[in-house]
Amino acid sequence: MNLPPEKASRSRFRCRRYGVYDLTYEDPASAPFTSRIYSLLDGFRTIYEEIPYVRRQLVDTIKLAPMEFFVYMVTTIWLGIYSAINLYWLSVLFDKVLEDVFVHGALPLEVYWSLATSWLSCAMVNVAARRTHARSLEGLTKRFRTHFLPQLIRASLRVDQLSIQDLYSIFPVEGRFESEFPGGIFLRQLGRLVQCTLCLASEVFVLLHAISRKRSPEREVLLCFCVARGLVWWLAPPNGIGRSAYIYWSNNLHFQRMKALFGLAFSTQYRADLVLDGIASSIETEYKKSAEQLGDVDVFDPTPWCTQLLRDWYWDFLTEITLDLPMAIYALVLPTYLSPSSIASTVLLQQAIKSISLSMWEYTETPSLVDVCSLARRFYDAINHKSTMPQGTEAFPRPLDSSYDAGMKISFQHVSLRYPGSDHQALCNLSFEILPGELVLVVGTNGSGKSTMLKLLARLFDPTAGDILIDDVPLVRYDMDQLRGAMAFQSQSAVVYPVTVRENIAFGLPPTFKIEQAPVEEAARMGGCSGWSSRLGDGYDTQLQPSFDISRGWMDGMYGYPSKALQEELDRHKGHLVSISDGEKQRLATARTFMRINNRTTRLVVIDEATSSLDPVAERDILTAFRNVREGKTIVVVTHRFHHLAREADRILYVSLSLSLPPSFLFLEGLSWLTHAIPSRLIGV
Repeated sequence: MNLPPEKASRSRFRCRRYGVYDLTYEDPASAPFTSRIYSLLDGFRTIYEEIPYVRRQLVDTIKLAPMEFFVYMVTTIWLGIYSAINLYWLSVLFDKVLEDVFVHGALPLEVYWSLATSWLSCAMVNVAARRTHARSLEGLTKRFRTHFLPQLIRASLRVDQLSIQDLYSIFPVEGRFESEFPGGIFLRQLGRLVQCTLCLASEVFVLLHAISRKRSPEREVLLCFCVARGLVWWLAPPNGIGRSAYIYWSNNLHFQRMKALFGLAFSTQYRADLVLDGIASSIETEYKKSAEQLGDVDVFDPTPWCTQLLRDWYWDFLTEITLDLPMAIYALVLPTYLSPSSIASTVLLQQAIKSISLSMWEYTETPSLVDVCSLARRFYDAINHKSTMPQGTEAFPRPLDSSYDAGMKISFQHVSLRYPGSDHQALCNLSFEILPGELVLVVGTNGSGKSTMLKLLARLFDPTAGDILIDDVPLVRYDMDQLRGAMAFQSQSAVVYPVTVRENIAFGLPPTFKIEQAPVEEAARMGGCSGWSSRLGDGYDTQLQPSFDISRGWMDGMYGYPSKALQEELDRHKGHLVSISDGEKQRLATARTFMRINNRTTRLVVIDEATSSLDPVAERDILTAFRNVREGKTIVVVTHRFHHLAREADRILYVSLSLSLPPSFLFLEGLSWLTHAIPSRLIGV
């Protein structure tokens, strides 16, 4: 009988209980031999498909840093075979020196000095190789950072707003600037794979070579030890489940409640709210109650070393005797053949097996060739990433556009938007038109989609239905860099960038613009931040959120356990945050907007709840300043406090959560007055 896909998939799984956890793992018997063959063939096919990316990265590496790459690979090969070289010298020591001592009763000094000198020379070469290996990797890092980081920055900024969350794994991580090695993970893992493969293969070769030179039956016994050790390593299960991978979860309500209460008690995030809400005194009582209801049940994570998940004892015993006790087994199997040569051979075997076992473990932890090749593809996928939104090429403003000096015309035609994964629409069938040079108020209840509408206008993402037109041309046809250059957006979340006050105000201007003090002070005055900015320690050169704050880096700027005096010295050199209020942040963002308006051609100004943290007087002054610069600009203002702007607005757009209700049914402060006083300019959308 054929099972449905879901049941067939579940039939592959086996389950067991560990304390409060449910464990699920794949049944080894459910994977037929043919599926393993297909999996192997898929691996070869993947490698074949990734070869162009591997070739490209190797070619780029050779072009960027030929000498560093050559040294890196040569030292990688040496580090891979060094342990086998040690085993070889050890076998020579046992075969030559010890045999001469026991058989001939004398130690030839010339052989001893030759062996010792050669062995020590290899050790010195290994020390130099390790240092040279690290130095070559640093050289590769410098070249790669210089060449590839600008490309990754450009590719990252091309990603549209909805796709960035799905692509975080292929781009550099924000907090790892100092250690970022673009494309380096491929080189590191390739070197690791080469090193581990050479190490394991060379050690096995040296061991088999040493065994082949022994006499019978000693040779056969040593070979049996090697085969037995390999079989035990291959057949021994990694844990009591018998699978290297499994999943686990807990549906125990008492355990979940205890974990939540534990987090509440020891997290600083909730401390003030717990006290203000009067919950702090009951946390301990609730925790005890849940613990009593749970009872004496294991709540430890089901790791493979938990006692209930350990593999059967005889596997550990077989591992022990094949790894650590070959001498004892040899004495039991061939007690009459014990000789200086056999003793030396078993000691060599024991040392070799331990070394090979460590190499085998490292090899299993090393990414496969398929994974290494895929790293090259991921790197170039990031560099070559194109936005999922189609990119227009039409210039803005258009040549011979007679309305250019009047402002920007905006048209929404039956626009709808549904966010990915959402079961409801953020905007539904939205239609309106804003003429060039108009001052437009956008009002509506919280969550009605006012800010979403403006994000569509900036094309942070595209609507799922309908069209947006700018100057009667579809938004998607424009070159967005040029179009956004003619817009000035001030969002409700005031952003403070990790640069100086001066640069915060001047951000958004063309790179060729020379930042002078006079325009910065003028923009700060118009934005209302000149007073507190000039009072800062370094004035407009003050870092508000220092990017050099070392406390955000690795190990908080410390290695080891430094003394209190060293920690105090570190505190002197750390960047210190300058605390500013939400209102001051909004004033700084407003100054940035005025800097754009004053120093580049701006046809659209959008103010999205940008004065919500200001007092009414400051808000009035800033909005008055925006009205004073409205000539040749379309201005769109999203606000809840619209009384002093309503009479001057050319158009008022009311965004409703439910288009079936007239505006008078939606309870927004002042809306009743608005609908009666200026009904001719109120438009429901």
